[in-house]
Amino acid sequence: MRVVRWLITFCLLAGVAPGSGWGQSLQAQIGNAAPGDTIVVTGGVHEGPFVVDTPLVLQGRNRPHLKGDEQTHVVAIDAADVTIEGFRISGSGTNLGDDHAGVMVRAPRATIRDNRLSDVLHGVYVKGKDRAVVVENVIEGPPTVTRRVPPEEARRHDCSVPPEGGDCAVPLPVPQRGNGIHLWSSLHNTVTHNTVHHTRDGVYFSHSDHTYAAHNTIYDVRYGLHYMYSDDNTFEHNRFFDNESGSALMYSTRIAVRHNVFRNNRSQRGYGLLLQTVDESRFAHNRMIQNGTGVYLENSTRNTFADNVVAANYRGIRFTGSSMENRFGRNVIRGNLNTATVSGASATNEWHVDGRGNYWGPRGLLDLNADGVSELPHRTVDLFGERREDFPYVDLLAGSPGLSLLADALARVPDTGIPTLTDEHPLVAPPSPPKKKGATGLGSLFTLGIVLLTVGAVALRRRVV
Repeated sequence: MRVVRWLITFCLLAGVAPGSGWGQSLQAQIGNAAPGDTIVVTGGVHEGPFVVDTPLVLQGRNRPHLKGDEQTHVVAIDAADVTIEGFRISGSGTNLGDDHAGVMVRAPRATIRDNRLSDVLHGVYVKGKDRAVVVENVIEGPPTVTRRVPPEEARRHDCSVPPEGGDCAVPLPVPQRGNGIHLWSSLHNTVTHNTVHHTRDGVYFSHSDHTYAAHNTIYDVRYGLHYMYSDDNTFEHNRFFDNESGSALMYSTRIAVRHNVFRNNRSQRGYGLLLQTVDESRFAHNRMIQNGTGVYLENSTRNTFADNVVAANYRGIRFTGSSMENRFGRNVIRGNLNTATVSGASATNEWHVDGRGNYWGPRGLLDLNADGVSELPHRTVDLFGERREDFPYVDLLAGSPGLSLLADALARVPDTGIPTLTDEHPLVAPPSPPKKKGATGLGSLFTLGIVLLTVGAVALRRRVV
């Protein structure tokens, strides 16, 4: 009797109903589950691939390993309201044409939570279905492939081959990799608290609207955020660093991008924020630091940039003539080797928001009425202008003492005919960061203390009288 009780207890702890899942493979348990069931998997390696076609919760404890056959998706979700959480997932196929993924979502309202994905082509791929929740996952790619390499390449991958070369397991080249999180034709998703690295792109949006993406960390990829034909999405508190480019936002409208960090994206295409045909969007409280170019706008209109920091980049801001009616105000734009490239930029762009311009540094400012706005305009001269297109190496002269002195002198002379950015309302000091909600300053505490002491003294006096 004790043995029977022990077996029943063990089965319950393992998440297997006695008489049903005992001795079955995990795929068999999934196939036999009823809608709404929870299957608890405790550790071990489970050979896939797996197809989930019933609404259920698949919950891992002690990080069980779902191992694919390297021919297709590791887990394919074909039923609504499925949750996959707590697993290690690896071993997808490597065919981009078939969109192989660690987790392929082909049904609405899927939740992918707290998984560790590696050696997969795409990490999580949401394909044409809405309201997916992708949270707290760690996604690392790509899978390795075996191919013949010369000795010098083999050494880079800790592989030994004969002098004439030999076969090594090496990572897929970047163009052949998949994306960490890929959303295609999907609405109302939530993508938060994920870490993605060593994939092709970190998070990729295509024709996917009304999604909230926050608190994600993306590094060592091509584009941290690659984004096309997707409207009304919000990105906040994400970090994109050490990538070929921090972002590439294209052909989209009404995006909210705030409180993100784009740092050290320094390749030839190393942009912090890249906008191509992006309209009516707002970029606020972001930090674009140590990138090739902090902010780049092409064919983008009616966007607002406020309270951002654009600093320590090779080039701070770059405009093309096709970008119009954009507004920049209350930003800190300083310490860039080239402040701005504005040759051919439209005069419809404004360098203030509600009469407050940007902070470019302390030089040449005069604030007679102490309102924080200088009465003297700030000018940035683009000495090279269109010559950069014909002679790209001319940028190597940027920052030299002679050119800096010349640019400073020309900035004090209006109407030189040289491309110039003019901020009519520059700030005399960097804008103060916003106070955190619920924060109480020392002044408020002091005032409260005085009020309490006064009330106490009055009450004591009345009692004595």
